[in-house]
Amino acid sequence: MARPDLIPDSEGAGRFLPWVVAVMVFFAALAGAAGLALHQATGAWRNDLANTITVEIPPLKGNPAGHAEPNLARVAVVTKALRATAGVAEARPLEPAEIAKLLQPWLGGGGLIGDLPLPYLIDVRLSRSQPADLTMLAKQLARIGPDIRIDDHQLWLGKLIRLSQSLQWMMLACLAMICFATCAVVIFGTRAAFAAHLEVVSLLHVMGARDGYIARLFLWRAMAMGLKGGFIGLAVTAAALFALSRLAADLDGPLLGNFALTPLALMSLAVLPFLAATLTAFTARRTVLRELTRMP
Repeated sequence: MARPDLIPDSEGAGRFLPWVVAVMVFFAALAGAAGLALHQATGAWRNDLANTITVEIPPLKGNPAGHAEPNLARVAVVTKALRATAGVAEARPLEPAEIAKLLQPWLGGGGLIGDLPLPYLIDVRLSRSQPADLTMLAKQLARIGPDIRIDDHQLWLGKLIRLSQSLQWMMLACLAMICFATCAVVIFGTRAAFAAHLEVVSLLHVMGARDGYIARLFLWRAMAMGLKGGFIGLAVTAAALFALSRLAADLDGPLLGNFALTPLALMSLAVLPFLAATLTAFTARRTVLRELTRMP
């Protein structure tokens, strides 16, 4: 086994390698966490909004304030018609407090919501085995009231999922660029270390050391520094994610959902220091082997 202390890691440009790896791991962990959080949120949006529609019933025009009986009667008629429609698994009118809670992130929690003529909403769950014909349902509801509208979430959900998937691909591209930049830095640092210890390498050559043995000296050196920098970057990332999770807790709602990472996702981020060490070690070994082929 090669002795890594023959090539000290505290000399030359290579001494900055752990800090460079720490920065790279930090950015890689942030990009990975963002991609995993988007993937989780996309799954939550798909589960929550799939096979659901919302029926919107505007309040009757000219209805005196404080007289909700005509509106409630129309809501009851629409709810009964929905429950009798084939393909509708559940139809539940939302309470005024629930509607106000949905609008609170945009309108605030003051008395403005109570002064607005809010529409009546019915949450409709469609059957997965026998989806309802929304065109026929719209015509049926139009006979009850021409101003009654069906809000199908699928178009909006499709656009949201496509945006989320595009952002996830961008995160993967960022990870690829970070890996490329890390390899470039390791190559530069290894070449600098190789040049700084050229006399030791030449002496080992004269003593009959093989190229693989010399490459392993730099491999262990790079792996140790990569592992050190990886754990530093992971520690900083953990602190940053903890701070972001505390800030994101106030944004938890029906639109944003819960962006907290699952334990499995956190474990996948924990392997980044080992991946960084492996990448630096492999790159250093290949660089040294190439440099050794150029020696006389």
